[in-house]
Amino acid sequence: MGERDAFARIDELASLGEESLHLLIKILTNSPNGLSDIETCTNRISLLEKQGDTIVQSLEEMFGKGSISALLMREFERLADSVDGVLDRAHAMSRQIRRITKRPLREAKEFDAIIRKDQVRLIEIGLMQLPMLRKLFAIAGSDMKQSLELAKQIERLEEQGDDVKDNMLDEIYGSWEVLDYASFHNYIETTIEADDILDRCEDASDLVIAIMKGLGA
Repeated sequence: MGERDAFARIDELASLGEESLHLLIKILTNSPNGLSDIETCTNRISLLEKQGDTIVQSLEEMFGKGSISALLMREFERLADSVDGVLDRAHAMSRQIRRITKRPLREAKEFDAIIRKDQVRLIEIGLMQLPMLRKLFAIAGSDMKQSLELAKQIERLEEQGDDVKDNMLDEIYGSWEVLDYASFHNYIETTIEADDILDRCEDASDLVIAIMKGLGA
């Protein structure tokens, strides 16, 4: 049962993703210790991202041994890549936020608070998607009806995130006059990365369904 093993390893990746997103929320809500705390969280996210790469490597080795049918191998590789993408985005985002925190905010303090609050909303949506995705891994191959329902819920959450992101980008572009270039660029980048996390979760759920169909579930 190579497929079952592969789902179990990819579930480990998703659990690392959950921890990363919780840490991102800590960073975005700027816990009391400021920069030193952000440094600690960023280093932990960096470590989780490296652990994720190790899992992806072990999956590649597993696929190389032919434990999964050639037809489904490509889908499993894409699935691992999508879930690993959550860790990569969280890592990139934490580094970007750390960079801007080192620079004093000028008159954009209020604006910063609004944007960070909305970014937290996006990450919280990701934290709703990931447990659904992990449930999907657990029942993959056994319950198509429930799996389709979970995939639909993940997609709806991603659409919700799109609305939040679009409003945020309007806000950022509309406020360019009060922002210096570095802050403006940082807000755009981190908002797109946060939204990308939700896209990755949705892509992963679609791939699970495709794999289940391939398995004849």
